[in-house]
Amino acid sequence: MYEEILDVAEQLFMTQGYRATSTRQITEKLGVTQPTLYYHFKKKEDIYYHVMLRLSETVETELRKIATNPNYTVEEKILHMALFLQQKHPFNLFVMMHDIQHTLSKEMSQKLYQLWIKSYRAPFIELFEQNQFHLKNEIDPSFAVSQLFILIASYLETPNRQVDLSKSVHVFLYGVIEEKVE
Repeated sequence: MYEEILDVAEQLFMTQGYRATSTRQITEKLGVTQPTLYYHFKKKEDIYYHVMLRLSETVETELRKIATNPNYTVEEKILHMALFLQQKHPFNLFVMMHDIQHTLSKEMSQKLYQLWIKSYRAPFIELFEQNQFHLKNEIDPSFAVSQLFILIASYLETPNRQVDLSKSVHVFLYGVIEEKVE
């Protein structure tokens, strides 16, 4: 029942957000009672944390696997990482981050933010820090990844736009202006 609760809760949290999802909705979708739910989790916030913990473990494993694949160029790694997030996260990252910052307790927000840093940001930052990829001097990897996530987030709710995402990653990495030849 524990995994079934997480499966249903993940689907609801990721489509509606934390605030709009109730424990009643979770139990109705599962066909169980509230006491059954509370046998496994003390409160809704605990369910959300365990959903995000499970999701972040999967995300981190896959992002690191892609980032270390020797058969991909850096651009291909970033694109495949972005495509993975697009497939795994058919929801708005901004809604998720808003929920974490403004809806949950401060303690839970901190725990979830640490998961986010470790599982989502770190694989991208480590990729940018590798010697094979040189950022402009004024750009640090953390800033580059923040900007990349803004770009990726705009494609998460539209999983059929892989070509556009590919073009956008290319523009992100190399810009839109061709070097002027004189």
